[in-house]
Amino acid sequence: MKKTILLVMVITLAIMMVFGLAYAGGEKKGAEKEAAEKAPEKAPTEIREIKLYHDNPEWQSFWEEMGEASAQDIGVRAVPTAFETQVYKSRIKVDLPTSRAPSVFKWWFGYRAFELMKAGLLADLSDVWAKVEKNYPPGIKEALTIDGVPYALPFNVGYWVWFYSKAVYKKYNLSLPKTWDEFMKQLEFLKSKGVYGIGNTIGKSRWTSFIVPMELIYRVDADFYVRLMNGKAHYTDPEAVKAMEIWKEMLEKGYFAPMDATYVEDLPRMLKEGTLAYAPFGDWYGGILQQQGLFPEQDYGVFIPPPITPRGKDSIILEISPLCAGKNSPDLEAAKEWYVWYAGKHSAQILWEKLRFVNTVHITADEIKKGDPTLAHEMDLIKNYPNKMIRFWEATPVEIVEYAVDAFNTMLVHPNQYMVLLKGIEEKAKEVWPKYGVNY
Repeated sequence: MKKTILLVMVITLAIMMVFGLAYAGGEKKGAEKEAAEKAPEKAPTEIREIKLYHDNPEWQSFWEEMGEASAQDIGVRAVPTAFETQVYKSRIKVDLPTSRAPSVFKWWFGYRAFELMKAGLLADLSDVWAKVEKNYPPGIKEALTIDGVPYALPFNVGYWVWFYSKAVYKKYNLSLPKTWDEFMKQLEFLKSKGVYGIGNTIGKSRWTSFIVPMELIYRVDADFYVRLMNGKAHYTDPEAVKAMEIWKEMLEKGYFAPMDATYVEDLPRMLKEGTLAYAPFGDWYGGILQQQGLFPEQDYGVFIPPPITPRGKDSIILEISPLCAGKNSPDLEAAKEWYVWYAGKHSAQILWEKLRFVNTVHITADEIKKGDPTLAHEMDLIKNYPNKMIRFWEATPVEIVEYAVDAFNTMLVHPNQYMVLLKGIEEKAKEVWPKYGVNY
């Protein structure tokens, strides 16, 4: 029971304290100056190296640049290694118990971090936070804390929105849909013009299959989504069935891009050329689009689709992506020095310029508006969505997520199997929840 209470507490803290505050830099200019880290006038003569693991090959050059910057500033070079996500999850769990443990690694909070913490594999970063907490908006530390111990610093804090093609909207003189019915009619119209509607595919990424069912379930009933994530509702309940039936209809009507399209290479090109209308992702996807040559507000914009029922209104999904430290890393002390640097202004500037991420007070609202007007527009949009909910990937036990992701991938190619797939997820949930103290 304690495990369940703890994770609900973590999720509640993230919802109540962090999101909506993550872009507070523009309101803290005085704190920004005080918190800014200055690079030394002379580069260090001795360079120590630490291992940094991540699962985003598309960001490898960014991490290499960060590593060189930290080497020049403090004499600690973070050497990045990229893995495909499925391989990455296994590699981390294999290396963490050993002296091969990475000093820094990108992970997911909620249940996925909890299992590593319980195994004693995460380093306590309290001493780092004591030095850098002033660099972050209120609530960030609490959202990365389990049992009173902070185990991570934030890599990205953001919302899940739908990116849309400006080329498509301009060519067909479209307006953003204000009701779910309008959204469906627009998808049907675009199909008649030879335009793919939604970029949610199998591609090279197994994990992305949960995106559309997550987006549909909470738009049917946001409270049901939260209860489902916490083991208080069932995958065979009418709300989940309704969402899957809508997804089935959308798939059968051909509203999706080809299933072999990739979200890093293909979808950005299709958005830019006007052969794809929408791509639902976290707002981190804006950085990928810009890396692929797209310009905010010129090539793409963002919007939040309308609810399917009134019970889905005023709601949005949020995500916090943490950087954790391996407790068994032989370079843990050097990694902690790197973390202090990472929380400083030089790192924040690189993170902003390369990925358009804002997780500290160092980037002002004016900088955001000038550098990424689409992100600035999103910040205005989310003020109208007070009900913020944790992403499916982190919000429910890992065993259920992994089973469901495979089921959702099957759904993408066999939509008529939706009830069989839902019943399978339900059986997995019945097996898993009692292990977390939930009477399911």
